[in-house]
Amino acid sequence: MPGEPRAVDLGSEIRSFQSTVDKIALGEHEIRKRFARDIIGLFVATNVFVMIGLGFVFWQDCVQLAAHRIAPGDRIIDAKVVMTLLGAATVQLGAVIYTIARAIFPASAAGGGGH
Repeated sequence: MPGEPRAVDLGSEIRSFQSTVDKIALGEHEIRKRFARDIIGLFVATNVFVMIGLGFVFWQDCVQLAAHRIAPGDRIIDAKVVMTLLGAATVQLGAVIYTIARAIFPASAAGGGGH
C-alpha cells in the first residue's frame, strides 16, 4: 500500500552498492579458486596414474622373481627408484604449492598497492 513503510533488507542494500571493481575482484577470486582446485586435481590424478604404473611394474617384478627369470639384483623397482620417486614427489608438491600461492596471491597485491 502506498504510505506504508517499506521493509529494508540490509544485505540487498549493501549488494546494490558494490562497485565494478568489487564485482571484478569477486570474479577473480572465483577464477583463482577454480585454478587452485584444477591444479590440485591434476596433481592428484597424475600421482594416481604414476602409482598405478608403479604397482604394475612392481607386480611384474614379483612375477619375474617368482618364476626365477631374473635375479633379485635385476629388479626394476629397487631402492634407487623408490628414492627417485620420493624426491620427485617432493619437488612436485613444492611446485604445486608455489604455483597456487602465486595464482592466489599475485605479486602486485604484495607490493604495497602502488596503483
